[in-house]
Amino acid sequence: MRPVAAASPERQATTSPKRQATASLERQATASPVRQACSAGPPAARKSTAQAPWAAGLGLAMPVMLGYVPVAFAFGVLGHTAGLPGWATAAMSLFVYGGSSQFAALQLITVGAAPYAVILTTFVVNLRHLLFAASVAPRLAGWRRVEQAAFAYELTDEAFAVHSAQYAERAHRSKAEVFAFNAAVHASWVTGTVLGTLAGDLVHDVEALGLDYALPAMFMALLAAGIVADLRSLAVAVTAGTGAVALTLLGLQYWSVVLAAAAAATLGLAMAPRDTQPADENAVAPGATARPVESL
Repeated sequence: MRPVAAASPERQATTSPKRQATASLERQATASPVRQACSAGPPAARKSTAQAPWAAGLGLAMPVMLGYVPVAFAFGVLGHTAGLPGWATAAMSLFVYGGSSQFAALQLITVGAAPYAVILTTFVVNLRHLLFAASVAPRLAGWRRVEQAAFAYELTDEAFAVHSAQYAERAHRSKAEVFAFNAAVHASWVTGTVLGTLAGDLVHDVEALGLDYALPAMFMALLAAGIVADLRSLAVAVTAGTGAVALTLLGLQYWSVVLAAAAAATLGLAMAPRDTQPADENAVAPGATARPVESL
C-alpha cells in the first residue's frame, strides 16, 4: 500500500479559494428549511407589497360609500320630517336596507297607509333582488348557507353591479374581500341615515340640495363601466331602461323595474351564443375506414 503524498504548499495555496467557494455554496444549498426561513425575514416583510383581501374590499367600497352617504342623509332628513323617531329611521336602514323601497315605505307611512300596504309595497319594490341573487348564485355555490344568507342580506343594486364586474374578471374571490365590501357600504348607509336624522331640524328641503340624484348617477356610472365593450349587455341595458321608463309613465311605477328587467333578461338569453359540441378528432365519418392509432 503506497502512502498518500501530501499536497505541496503551492498547490494548497492555489486551490484552497476554489474549494472554499464550493464548500460555501454546498452549505447554502443544504441549509435547513428553518434556517432559510429565518434568513428570508419575517412574513410581514415579505408580504408588505401584497394587499390584504379586506383592504381590497374597502377600496372597492369607497366609490359606493360616497354615493350612499348623501342619499341616506336625505332619507334620514325625510324620516325626521315625517315624524318618525330617530331609532326607527335608522332601523329601516339597518334591517330593510332597500334604498328605493325605504323611500316608498316612508311615503306610505306619512299618509297613514295600513301596515300591510307598507309591507306589500316594500316587497314588490325589492323583487328585483331575486334577479340579482339568481345571477350571482352560481359564484357562491361552494359557500355555506349562513354565508350565502349573509351575502344576500346585503345585496343591493350597487353591490350587485360591483360584484358582477369583479366576478367577471376574477372567478375566485376572497370571502374577506366580499364581506368587507358589503359591510362597509352597509355601514355607510346606516351612518348617513343617522346623520340625516340628527340634522333634520337644519335641512328642510333635500330636493333643493340635489341629494336624491347621487344614487341613480352612481348606479348609471357603475352600469356603464360593464356594458361598453359588450353589444349584448348594451342591448339588455337599453331594453331594461326604456321599458322601466315606459311602464312608469303608464302608471306601473312599482312593477316597472321587475317587468322591464324580466323582459331584458329574456332578450339577453335569446341573444346568448349557443354552446356547440366540440368535434372529436378521433371520430370516424360515416363510410370511412378507421385509422389505426400510432403507438408512442
